[in-house]
Amino acid sequence: MSVTHQETDITWRYVDRRAAAINALRDYATMETIIDNTPDDLKAIEADLPGPSSPVLDGSRRAFNPTAAEDKILNHLERIDNRTRKYLQAKDYMDWFNPAWQALTDEERDVLEVCFLSGHESATDAIYEVQERLNVERSTAYNRRKTALDHLTSLLYGR
Repeated sequence: MSVTHQETDITWRYVDRRAAAINALRDYATMETIIDNTPDDLKAIEADLPGPSSPVLDGSRRAFNPTAAEDKILNHLERIDNRTRKYLQAKDYMDWFNPAWQALTDEERDVLEVCFLSGHESATDAIYEVQERLNVERSTAYNRRKTALDHLTSLLYGR
């Protein structure tokens, strides 16, 4: 069953694109960390990959679980698979997010970083910092935040 153009338009009306843009912005550091650290993590996991255990020739049992070695190998392979999947998702995210981020003006990026990524205790503290950085009144700082966020939202999700 295919989705018609009208059904797609209706669906998009109920998506809070602005909140989604904020969440995407806040995920940037996490995605960047995943991309930066995954290759080294994968090397470490692969280096620690256990091999199959040697058979016991004296007839005694070494483990209660006869498939313990295989289970360890499977767990390691699953860790590699999970890391690789997260890495690919982070790459997809960056391919989607970075063009929109780069299309913003320097001021828009700065305002969004201060308002959503700087770790201020409150939104008001972030606005005070925007006021100081741009040397503008509070209402202008709020308007600049709204304009920057609207621009990012438009670039990520369209109108």
